[in-house]
Amino acid sequence: MKPSDFNRYRRYTFYTICTYSIQGVTLDKILLFTLTILVTYLTGIFLFSPLLEKLKRHGYVGRDMYKTGNPEVPEMGGIGIFFAFLTGVLFMGVLHDISYVLYLTIFILILYFLFGLLDDLLGKGVEDASPKKMVKIFVPFFFAYPLANHVQTTMNIPWVGSVEFGLFYTLLILPLFVMVCANLTNMFSYYNGQSVGTTLIVLIFVVLRLYSREQWELLYILFPFMGAAMAFLSYNIHPAGVFPGDSGDLMMGAMIGLCAVLGGMEIFVFVALLPLIINFVMVAWWFIFEREGAKVKFGGVRPDDTIDPPNNRTLMWFFPYYFRLTENQTTLIMYSLVLLSSLAAWFFF
Repeated sequence: MKPSDFNRYRRYTFYTICTYSIQGVTLDKILLFTLTILVTYLTGIFLFSPLLEKLKRHGYVGRDMYKTGNPEVPEMGGIGIFFAFLTGVLFMGVLHDISYVLYLTIFILILYFLFGLLDDLLGKGVEDASPKKMVKIFVPFFFAYPLANHVQTTMNIPWVGSVEFGLFYTLLILPLFVMVCANLTNMFSYYNGQSVGTTLIVLIFVVLRLYSREQWELLYILFPFMGAAMAFLSYNIHPAGVFPGDSGDLMMGAMIGLCAVLGGMEIFVFVALLPLIINFVMVAWWFIFEREGAKVKFGGVRPDDTIDPPNNRTLMWFFPYYFRLTENQTTLIMYSLVLLSSLAAWFFF
């Protein structure tokens, strides 16, 4: 083979590889998504070490109730998720145009983060059933309104078909869905790594569904967010070195809800979040209809490190109530339940 022919063959091979497409996803997109999630993950890893030291030094700590001795653990890890995510968005913005709708989505995530951060700073000592706490749950209802003119108002309901909701969707379903997802995730933040692990499981299935539908736009902020969440999971997994706080949990739940309404996946996400919904129903029933006993917030830990739940009134306490399980084992059960519900959403909805 002549040198000129070899060079021509090499250029052709390189061109073929660079333009290769799998159902419309070019190598350029794959490379962009991979680099973004890597940059965001590494940024989060570098951010969390100094952040945790500062949080602990300034007294922003909470007790890990399911460890012997209840050690103090830094809270408000959502700060690290937030800044790592913004770094990933900035990196993505340099290499790819980010649409106006995505900037609105980021703005809503910022609102949820700031609202959660305010609750982390000022909400200590407020009882779960107090009127002030209930008001705080519903304030974020209005945060999603900037997207009112940028979402489809038609929902594809199984066994019914496409239903047009019009203003009912934009004024009620849209803000309510995002708010509920945020609060469900916040209520599911009980054991080490539980809320962020749940979020990542659901978001992986959301990414797969978006990919199958060739809906690429949301991926440009989803991958930075998932990179930040994975970095946080490295510090939050058992035994946790940091807690997400309301700032992290509300933001993670809001991202799930925003993906659902922007991607037309409301039913899909609803099914994927069934364990969180079941937990909410159990807690609501306990608080509203059962008058016996104190409404305790935490259980205890036995000498063998197994959980000692006060009752079986929440999904997190249900399994340890009947079986001697450690915190890590219970968290894995919660992951398994969310994985099963996500698989059900994938195959049936």
